[in-house]
Amino acid sequence: MSEVQQELVHGFDGLRAASLSTRRSEKWRRYPPDILPAFIAEMDFPVAEPVIDAIRAHLVEGGDLGYAYAYTTDASVQRAFAAWARASHGWRVEPRKVVLFPDTMRVMEVALERFTEPGDGVVVDVPAYPPYFEAISAAGRQVVAQPMRLRGGRWRLDLEGLAGAFRSGAAAYFLCNPHNPTGRVLTVGELREVLALAAEFDVAVISDEVHAPLTHPGHRHVPLGSLPEADRVATVTAASASKGWNLSGLKCAMAVAGRPRDHERLMEMRPRERDGVGILGVSASEAAFTRGDPWLRTVRHYLHGSRQMLVELFESFGPDLVLVPPEASYLAWLDGRRLAERLGSADLAGFFLGRGKVAVSDGREYGSEGFIRLNFGTSQRLLEEMVRRMEKAVREEDPDSGGAGGAPPRSIPGYPAPVCGSYRPADSEEFSR
Repeated sequence: MSEVQQELVHGFDGLRAASLSTRRSEKWRRYPPDILPAFIAEMDFPVAEPVIDAIRAHLVEGGDLGYAYAYTTDASVQRAFAAWARASHGWRVEPRKVVLFPDTMRVMEVALERFTEPGDGVVVDVPAYPPYFEAISAAGRQVVAQPMRLRGGRWRLDLEGLAGAFRSGAAAYFLCNPHNPTGRVLTVGELREVLALAAEFDVAVISDEVHAPLTHPGHRHVPLGSLPEADRVATVTAASASKGWNLSGLKCAMAVAGRPRDHERLMEMRPRERDGVGILGVSASEAAFTRGDPWLRTVRHYLHGSRQMLVELFESFGPDLVLVPPEASYLAWLDGRRLAERLGSADLAGFFLGRGKVAVSDGREYGSEGFIRLNFGTSQRLLEEMVRRMEKAVREEDPDSGGAGGAPPRSIPGYPAPVCGSYRPADSEEFSR
């Protein structure tokens, strides 16, 4: 690891709740300062220097903060994304076919409007990113929930169920790869099976690949549109630098339709449907794709260490909270059905918020009762404190239980000791502000 990367890691480790709580993003503003937030999907890490430089140039060089020119076929950000997609994933994209949108959900919504009709069924793998349900319903389409299966220690698509849903008349499929919230990265074989089924039943595949930059070691993201089989199917891919480089507030995403006729169909949208691209987002995205790779490699290295740490920390919960390690990104999908049964409540997120002062996402919003999603894109010091609080909450609720209730907190070799051996809302300087 270079000196620059070592300095970045040191900065990641140095993140403290006291300083983070002064931020103005929703993650750190929704709850009081004594709550550690692990719900919304953004990282706490300092922004990459090339991105900072790109934003600074707008402010210093003439105050360039006007409307973004998003209706282009030859912008530098389009070329930057195409070059990055080819270098990172072997995906050859024509820059003129890279269409700018404010965010990936707008891509999904517009593709839904252009490739389906009111009343059509749209297949969604469950658990699913909650806005999918909202977008489909708001468009007057029908959600066709398709449960994923845990097999061989991995979350997998139920391809037989998918074939059944397609056969029954679904018009489109919302594919999320890497998958939110499970973190699963689909293999080439799985993607080819999806495309074969979509071709057989004439189903449009709308692929959300926003977490693609953040794969963990041993896993490789393959863009759906990079496969030759995609030429037989209507496809639209949604991509962005927003998750990989933590730029969600800057508003810039990319849509790439597969075949020429699919691109033409997408471009029949109303102009207002793609309004809202931010000029800072365009420049920041270009900087990320062209000069942000060293920062991204460091983040991936750090997240991999955090994932390993999280696996070990959750061992002390036994069957109360079971983690299948994610293959990409910084989201941990935890099976707490046994704990929910013991507590007599499906509101696990409410339990950990009220009793542990940790804000996690409720699995019911994703279509999976008894699960929670935890964001581990923060310092390992804060991550360990989150798990300690959760562990203490379970132990105090049922001190005679097995799992977490029967195991005292323990430190993981190679990681810092927990900040507070027990939660102290009033007298702990670090966690009281």
